[in-house]
Amino acid sequence: MTIAQPGVGGSDAPKGPPKSRSGETSGGAGPVLPWMCVPLTIESGSGIPVEKVLGLDARLASQLRNGFGFPELFPVQTAVWQHSAGGTSTAHDLCVAAPTGSGKTLAYALPVVNSLADVGCLRALVVLPTRDLAVQVYDVFRPLCDAVQLNVALAAARTSEAAEAAAIVGLPASSSSSSPFVAGGGSAAAPGCRRGADVLVATPGRLMSHLSGSPGVSLRHLRFLVADETDRLLRQSYQSWLPRLPEAVPKPKLHISPSDSPILFGSLPRHARRSASSQTYIPCTHVMCRVVKIVVSATLTRDPAKLQRLALHHPRFVATATAAGGGGGGAAAGRYSLPRSLSEYRLMCSAARKPLVLLALLQEWSGQSTIVFTSSLEMTHKLFLMLSAVQDLPDEVVEYSSLVPVRARAAALERFRTGSVELLVASDAMTRGMDVDCVQNVINYDAPVYAKTYVHRAGRTARAGKPGRVITLLRDEDMRHFKAMIHKADNNFVREYKLPSERVEALRPALTGALQQLEELLAAERASDMQQQQQQQQQQAKQQKQKAVTQLQGFENGKPEALGKGKQKGVEKGQQAETAAEVAEGKRQHQAQKDSGGQQKHPTQSVKEGDEAPRQREEGARLNGAVGGKKGLKRDREQLPDGSRKRKIRGTKK
Repeated sequence: MTIAQPGVGGSDAPKGPPKSRSGETSGGAGPVLPWMCVPLTIESGSGIPVEKVLGLDARLASQLRNGFGFPELFPVQTAVWQHSAGGTSTAHDLCVAAPTGSGKTLAYALPVVNSLADVGCLRALVVLPTRDLAVQVYDVFRPLCDAVQLNVALAAARTSEAAEAAAIVGLPASSSSSSPFVAGGGSAAAPGCRRGADVLVATPGRLMSHLSGSPGVSLRHLRFLVADETDRLLRQSYQSWLPRLPEAVPKPKLHISPSDSPILFGSLPRHARRSASSQTYIPCTHVMCRVVKIVVSATLTRDPAKLQRLALHHPRFVATATAAGGGGGGAAAGRYSLPRSLSEYRLMCSAARKPLVLLALLQEWSGQSTIVFTSSLEMTHKLFLMLSAVQDLPDEVVEYSSLVPVRARAAALERFRTGSVELLVASDAMTRGMDVDCVQNVINYDAPVYAKTYVHRAGRTARAGKPGRVITLLRDEDMRHFKAMIHKADNNFVREYKLPSERVEALRPALTGALQQLEELLAAERASDMQQQQQQQQQQAKQQKQKAVTQLQGFENGKPEALGKGKQKGVEKGQQAETAAEVAEGKRQHQAQKDSGGQQKHPTQSVKEGDEAPRQREEGARLNGAVGGKKGLKRDREQLPDGSRKRKIRGTKK
């Protein structure tokens, strides 16, 4: 007998289009899947103390209290724990929508680690769109896995592919200990060997690379698949990881066994097996072995076509009250939720005054951690250079964008996270998932175009219930679009921020000097870039010349097959041929000088004026003919400049 679940179908589905908080229907905004119309709402203040979480391993409870400093679970963590039965339920897949900073990572990490038995194979996979996010999630899993003697590995191109594969499949302890991206205290599978990873945190590209090219990396025992930042994973192809994944994961199987069957109890963690024989536990004789999917995002898509690609099994939509308030009316209505502890402001200014206003805000908030967001990489870099040149700015500034090398970017973020730097200028690359608890202020130097971008930017502050504020600098022409964007996000709490005009104008001398230094720095960078480009071009030309010389030497030594290889690589280009001919001519003249016993001269000194260019063209034409492989080289008698000898160059006719 099948029991209808809320959101799957039946009488629980709403009969008409849902209404937003303003009371207006949104039926014309687009189709919505029925199960998203009946969300399981996460109410604020619904967290529970750690010691009262049913089924939680005592070691994990201790790690939450002592390691993470969490005396109780956050509301989103409590909801995911309950609807996943602590990770033991396979009845439903979960779609979780909650604001940034609400604890979504720990919400899925806790039930996944809690449910994994001490078996020793890869059974949980977490996929994230960027390596920075992957490292952050890995850092959450690591202490949890350490507490219960499980291993977690990271595959995000932070180390070599071979080192990652060794961490995933397990290698001798002496080999694996050198990798900083494998952690855990799992028992060894054999004497002298460490066990492979139980949990893998990966980016899509690296995951596909390991599945196709790393021996021993397999998902045939997978039990959990977590897609974090799902809307971004679905929006971009990422090497088509999602269509290729079903081929690697196990197919669902139904086991019908007696209640004391090892098949049933073998799928439970050890602390759950101990309680299975008690009177309060009634094991089911029908066990569905399948991969449980957990889909997580602060801005979860409502597009049925995109969600269909996930192939969810009887999904349940777990969302905060604000994210579920719109009921799913279209692609955006009611699904953009922000923390309740966030204060939102807007500040009107012209484009010319934006740098001055920014300096005034930073001076007013001196000593507070602040992130300044821009809409382009170029503006991020210019703003970083300008702020670095301001003499009266008390705080040091760092840059965070894709233009910065990975190691330098990670070091800058770590300095900002630890509080040694209090000002960070970032592009939108940092708007997603970067967990920095200390951020007090967010400044949108460039107004965001999309409501989703605004939500992710603002979500860098007011995390974990802490207060924070976001302020957006707006030009007159930005105001109309900004109001429409805020209305689309069902957000009517943006207030106007005032700055005294005299305080702003007092910073103009400092800005003038900074702008002059900015022009000098940009000019120096352009000159440096041009010099590097010229060096690269010279290096490429040198390599091509050396390649041509090698080809010609092989021919002179009676190895015409070297030219055959050159044919395959396109060596017959006219420029390469002329360069090679010039070098060969110098060698012939040098040999002639030695044979005649005369005094050696520089090769070019023995060539009469006006004879060099025709000879180079002739040599280039002959070399092209050899590479082309039509008739080979014809017999040629060439009179050397000193008249000492004649030399024959023979080729083979085909």
